[in-house]
Amino acid sequence: MNLFANLTNVLNSEVLSRIAAYIDEPFEKTSKAVDGLVYTIVGGLMKRTTSEIGVNQLYNHIQKGRYDGLSLDNLPTVLRDPAQTNTLITQGNDVISHLLPAMKSSIGSMISSYAGIRNSSAISLLGLTTTIVLQVLGKQVKDQKLDADGLATSLFSEREAFVSIVPEEFMPRLVEKVGLHQVVAGLATPARRAVVESPGRTVVTATRPAINYDLGDDSETDNGALTKWGVGALIALALAFGGYYLYQNTQKYSDGTEEATDVTTVTSDTIQADTVTRSLAVPKEQAVKTAPKSTSAISASALSATGLAGAAASGSLTQQLAPYLGNAALPKGRTLPLTGIAFQPGSLSMTPGSQATVNELATLLKTYPQMQVLLVGFANDAPGGVLTNKALSFKRVNTIKQQLVSSGINFMRIDAIGRGTGIAKGDTSRVPKPAMRKIILKVVSK
Repeated sequence: MNLFANLTNVLNSEVLSRIAAYIDEPFEKTSKAVDGLVYTIVGGLMKRTTSEIGVNQLYNHIQKGRYDGLSLDNLPTVLRDPAQTNTLITQGNDVISHLLPAMKSSIGSMISSYAGIRNSSAISLLGLTTTIVLQVLGKQVKDQKLDADGLATSLFSEREAFVSIVPEEFMPRLVEKVGLHQVVAGLATPARRAVVESPGRTVVTATRPAINYDLGDDSETDNGALTKWGVGALIALALAFGGYYLYQNTQKYSDGTEEATDVTTVTSDTIQADTVTRSLAVPKEQAVKTAPKSTSAISASALSATGLAGAAASGSLTQQLAPYLGNAALPKGRTLPLTGIAFQPGSLSMTPGSQATVNELATLLKTYPQMQVLLVGFANDAPGGVLTNKALSFKRVNTIKQQLVSSGINFMRIDAIGRGTGIAKGDTSRVPKPAMRKIILKVVSK
């Protein structure tokens, strides 16, 4: 489909200059914001088409909105007219409200922060970029005579290019904000409709994909209203129960005889701040006070009780992590190299013996259900061509993540990012730095 190449041709320097003039932002910041929005919209549409509702909605919007790419030929001329530009923005924002419901404000805030532009400018760019993306998709549909299933399949064929092209500093916040964990990890698939032949007619019915996590947009139906009332009632009931629970526990511990326990609630924003704003370079181990022996290590009987005794005897990962995870006095954030996991040169195939360490990590994640981790990949052996070291490192850590998810671990507990060789392209320090090829594990929460 070559979607990104087509979008690059459309969003040339002349078009970007006119867009920058319209929103009154610097050209460089406008270009960065538009790039970020292209990744966001394409990724969001991939996620949307994992449900049959999303597949039909995207296809119907393209057909009913007459997105056929014809207006792209005179796009620079259209952008000279503020009234016509505003029409494109309004049209795009209306579409995004249906295809990615309740996400317009959060996307605007993300792009505003990423590119350093005003939030109002980001919202305007969101509408305009959405219209342009749909025009390019519509041209593909028209030229290739695609139906709804063909559009979804073609869109997902861009996943590999999507993973490779999204900038390293933008990928974590994009994945977190839009919920692209399954898409990036390669676990999501486009929904398809089954064609059933019957005498005299052909009936198209919807079939659910293997993985369906889409939140359907039912705001325009009576059933949607009933669903919202039902959800509201459940939330109210949950709040009432939570209040009663807190009251009971407050009474229980009000005499001060019980020792307070420091419990940190990890929200999605906390995880994002921890995995995005902090440096992903391997940090030095944090110095901690030596805790009493009885709390700083797990005894053999405790290991046996958690089912880790055999793993500790056969693998170093459990020996390193179990005492740390079992000691609440030690802070989160520990990092260590996964020396037991390696890949064949230039490939995504693990070396013999690597699977044992992956299984050991899965066991630890099951034993400590509050643990959340970040996998950081480094690679210096990409075969060249389209596959860069950064893309290869990202694919490798996502291979590990996919195996952990397949073993029963919630994908929300595992973040993954590729750092390529670990040497920044803009490094002007002239200090020699060795290229790395390894996997780092960081404990985000425990």
